[in-house]
Amino acid sequence: MKRPSSKTKLAQKPRPVVSNPGRKWLFRICAMILIPLVLLGAIELVLRMAGYGYRTNIFKQMQIGNDTFLVNNDGFSLRFFPPQMARFVGPVRMAAQKPPGTYRVFILGESAAMGDPDPSYGASRYLEALLSARYPKTHFEIINLGITAINSHVILPIAKDCATQDGDLWIIYMGNNEMVGPFGAATVFGAKAPPLPLIRLNLAIQQTRLGQLLIDLSRRLAAGSKKSSWGGDGNVRRKPACRRRPTQKNCLSKFL
Repeated sequence: MKRPSSKTKLAQKPRPVVSNPGRKWLFRICAMILIPLVLLGAIELVLRMAGYGYRTNIFKQMQIGNDTFLVNNDGFSLRFFPPQMARFVGPVRMAAQKPPGTYRVFILGESAAMGDPDPSYGASRYLEALLSARYPKTHFEIINLGITAINSHVILPIAKDCATQDGDLWIIYMGNNEMVGPFGAATVFGAKAPPLPLIRLNLAIQQTRLGQLLIDLSRRLAAGSKKSSWGGDGNVRRKPACRRRPTQKNCLSKFL
């Protein structure tokens, strides 16, 4: 029997595998990023399929007969207020596609723009009556989206939702609640408002069902130890008015 030559032995000897540290670290980084993202996406999908959470847009679609309308979303303010302090926009119904010959007006703002305490006698109703009388051949659609106790942090997403709804005129009446509204400087957050990027991040997280779940859990855990996370007008108790009709000085003394 012939012995294998040295060349044959060298050919049969396996070559060592040269490791690439760069590829290993790339794989590790991808695993650290992709696996949590896939897991978070799966949780988000399950929560949505289970019907948990709320829509964050100011409008929601409703089918009435053969027509599609946009109506007010009662869950819109839950990103900014706890459920027990939620604020609501007045009843809204407008066609998803603006009809020809319609002049659409959006009114954005706080309680003054809304017409609190009775929006049926607010400025939007007067405006609609005056415009209809002055221009009888034009159909004016006045969409009043004012909400009590809000500020620019709430009005900005409302404006973004309205930007795609073919508005002709925008009326913005705001500025009364910048200090005491959500994330304002005169709240339990302290002497100054949180940084704007932190506010934007908070609101972006709550656009997801997972973020809404985490906020809900944090509120429940903190419910027994501290008050609500917002200390604006909703926590102010109005003093009762004078039952009798005393002099103006005596009546005012109960409020001072």
